[in-house]
Amino acid sequence: MSTEDTHKTPRKSGPLLKRKEAAEYLGISERHLWTITDRGDLPRITLDSAVRYAQADLDAYIDRRRQDSRPDSEAA
Repeated sequence: MSTEDTHKTPRKSGPLLKRKEAAEYLGISERHLWTITDRGDLPRITLDSAVRYAQADLDAYIDRRRQDSRPDSEAA
């Protein structure tokens, strides 16, 4: 695979969102976003000094939270 081919590979994680955009997407404060990121619940992408969040990671976080909130009787 040539270098040219690697640049044509589409990114599967969707758009990258800034911290404020990611917090708004999740409906939480930026401070809470940092808390769950620092806790390791949500991955971040660092580009030089800029922090970004992949929309696919935010969606996965939402899905995990949805599954975790089911009553035990529904989880089986």
